[in-house]
Amino acid sequence: MRTERKPWLLNDVKAEVNLHIIFSDIAISFMPPGVTDFVVVADSTTPPPPSPGFLISTLKGLVRGYPDRLKMLYTAPLGSVISTVLNLLLPLMPGALSTKLKLMNEKTEMEVVLVDVLENGHADVPNFFNGPSNHDKFYPSEGIGEDMDVEALGNGMLMFDWDGMKKRQQRMKEAWIAKNGNESD
Repeated sequence: MRTERKPWLLNDVKAEVNLHIIFSDIAISFMPPGVTDFVVVADSTTPPPPSPGFLISTLKGLVRGYPDRLKMLYTAPLGSVISTVLNLLLPLMPGALSTKLKLMNEKTEMEVVLVDVLENGHADVPNFFNGPSNHDKFYPSEGIGEDMDVEALGNGMLMFDWDGMKKRQQRMKEAWIAKNGNESD
């Protein structure tokens, strides 16, 4: 997730949290057979506007909806706003969830961690974490992404390539199955 690219709708916390749940559910639906957990990687360079309701609702969603599926949530860089809020919330979280949050002060720390987390190691580290994987080709700040269905574009200022995201998820699933077989270890 790239927080600076998102038009935050925090005046409607329920809609914002539901959007994150939809993204998680779609990602889960594309998991290869035998894969049961996922990792969230967040670039928190520009965090959302402070909203305790959003943070609390998001944490409740993680605890209730994905307690076993969320393997880890990594975020960097850790600014003063996020640091303060999380220092207040971490002691209130269930131990099983608080141990799954890895907060890093610098983007360079994230690059080192992701090499061991991502399927193809350093090759998959996003360019916004100093890696070679150019996510701007899929989600450019302006214009159209590589897999976007131009015919399906609507009018308006908000643009997210939903179909392209699903195509990439399907390709990654097929590549994983080709490499690892139909079942995980």
